[in-house]
Amino acid sequence: MRWAASRHPPNPDDKLVLWALADACNGRGDTAWPSVAALSDFSGLNRKMIINSLARLVRAGLIADTGDRVGKTGQVKVWRLALKASPIGDR
Repeated sequence: MRWAASRHPPNPDDKLVLWALADACNGRGDTAWPSVAALSDFSGLNRKMIINSLARLVRAGLIADTGDRVGKTGQVKVWRLALKASPIGDR
């Protein structure tokens, strides 16, 4: 959570989504797999805003899609947070 709080993503809403991802991976290393609905519940942002924010965070190098999928339907993306890298979104 401290890592997410110290990042400076491209859009202010992105920080909430990044923080939600960090909260979801708390204690599990650098990966998290919250659903878009869970990210929306945490941040208060709507589904479309979450999806756009995730895309911006990927472009900024703060998160990456691992290619793995989980959940009952196998559609929830597993995200890797760039905890050790110095991504574009840093200042």
